[in-house]
Amino acid sequence: MRKKTETKRQTIIQAATEVFKEFGFERASMSKICAKAGGSKTTLYNYFPSKEELFFEVVSMANAEDFIFVHKILDESNEGKDVSEQLCEFGKRYLAFLYSPKLKELRRLTISQSGITDLGKIAYNNRVLKSQNIISNFLEKNIKLNKIKKIDTSIASKHLCGLLESELMYQFLFQIDMEFSKKEMDQMAIRAINVFMDAYRA
Repeated sequence: MRKKTETKRQTIIQAATEVFKEFGFERASMSKICAKAGGSKTTLYNYFPSKEELFFEVVSMANAEDFIFVHKILDESNEGKDVSEQLCEFGKRYLAFLYSPKLKELRRLTISQSGITDLGKIAYNNRVLKSQNIISNFLEKNIKLNKIKKIDTSIASKHLCGLLESELMYQFLFQIDMEFSKKEMDQMAIRAINVFMDAYRA
């Protein structure tokens, strides 16, 4: 029974992927997705209560491996490792992920829908907070190892994310697309982590 249920879920996600690709987020509808997937609207809404929830699922599945790769270094054992080096590597991966052409487009769509639909809230709760919680847990481990000051790690994780994006955020928000090399992006990450460590190193 579970396999059949998961099969139906994947059928819906695949149908939604095709519909979103063809029509875009705004012109796509649950009716079109239902027609593509087959079955009733009731069944569709049992799996996904809104178009926003379904869109987020499509996007998150498409980027799941990249998200895992970015945060994987923070899940590794901290014993004997330099916290600054781990954070620098995380920062490089983080910026490369967030500022890839595909992610920039999706983030701008999400921002444009915030306040109009629940897409922004869904993305914030399921991606932004998830990322910050992983960072917070990493910092907690390093506090116990006396590598990081005793701090409110939920706030410090926000500071870290803000520092990492500090050289890119305004261009991004005002849609001023500037090209940066990997080396330039890596240097931005290193500068951000240096500031963070100056503030929070034990």
